Amino acid sequence: MSKSLSTMNSLFANAAGAGIISQQTSMLLTGSLGNVVVAGAAGKSLEDIDATDVTLITVLLDASSSIGYSRLQQAVRDGYNALLDAFLTSKERDAILMALWIFNDAVKVIHSYVSVADAAVLDRKSYTTSGMTHLYDTWCDALAANIAYAQRLRDGGTPCRSVVVIITDGADVGSRRTARDCAQISRDLLATEEFVLAFVGVGKDVDFHAVARSMGVPDGCIAVQAQATPAALRQVFAMVSQSAILVSQARIAPGANAGFFN
Repeated sequence: MSKSLSTMNSLFANAAGAGIISQQTSMLLTGSLGNVVVAGAAGKSLEDIDATDVTLITVLLDASSSIGYSRLQQAVRDGYNALLDAFLTSKERDAILMALWIFNDAVKVIHSYVSVADAAVLDRKSYTTSGMTHLYDTWCDALAANIAYAQRLRDGGTPCRSVVVIITDGADVGSRRTARDCAQISRDLLATEEFVLAFVGVGKDVDFHAVARSMGVPDGCIAVQAQATPAALRQVFAMVSQSAILVSQARIAPGANAGFFN
C-alpha cells in the first residue's frame, strides 16, 4: 500500500507540475488517499492501449436506500447496461475506457479503467441498495482517481480527455468532505478544458441544481429528471451515453462551457 500511495503522490505532483491541478488541490488529494482511490486509479496498461488518444468515462451510481424505496434498482441496472451497449456499438469503442463506481455510505469500485468490451454489466449481485448518500466523498475520491490515471496516460505519451458523471436521487448525507472540497477540485479540472464533469439528479425532493453548482459542476452539465420512474431513469442513461459519445468524438469540447446536456 505504501508503494501505491507513493506512486499516487508522484502522479498528483506531475499533474500539478503540468497545470492540471493547483498545489492546494494536490495537498487536498494527497491528504485524503485511501484504498478506494488507489483501486479507482488502476486501469489498462499503457502497452495494451492501441488508440492514439482515449476518453476516460467514469460513472458514479447512487446505491442508497432511497433508490430501493422508489423501486428503481432494476431500472438502474437496465439503464447502465444499455449505456454500455451504446458504447459497444459506437465507432469510438476502442478509444473509450470505462470505470464504474457504486456508492452509498461506502464507496465501491466495481472496476477501474477498462475497455468497454471488458466492462461489467450490472445485476442483482453487483448492484443492491442500502444506506445513505456520501455524495461529496464519492466525487472527491473519483476525481482523485481519474486525475491519477489520466496523468499516468499523459506521462506515457497518450493524450486523454475525461468524463465524470454522477447519478443520484439525493443530497449528501454523512460525507467527511464538503461541497467546498468538491468545488475546489472541479474548478481546477474544468480550467484545463480536458475534463467534463456532469451531474444527474433524479426526483423532486432535492434542489439538484443548487447541489451540483455547490460542487463546481457547470450549469450546462447538470440535468434533473423530476420523474423518479423506471422509464424516466432509462432515459437518463440514454442521454448520458449519447453525450459521452459526442465527447469521445470531440463534438462536445471539455471544460466549464462543455454543455454536456444541451
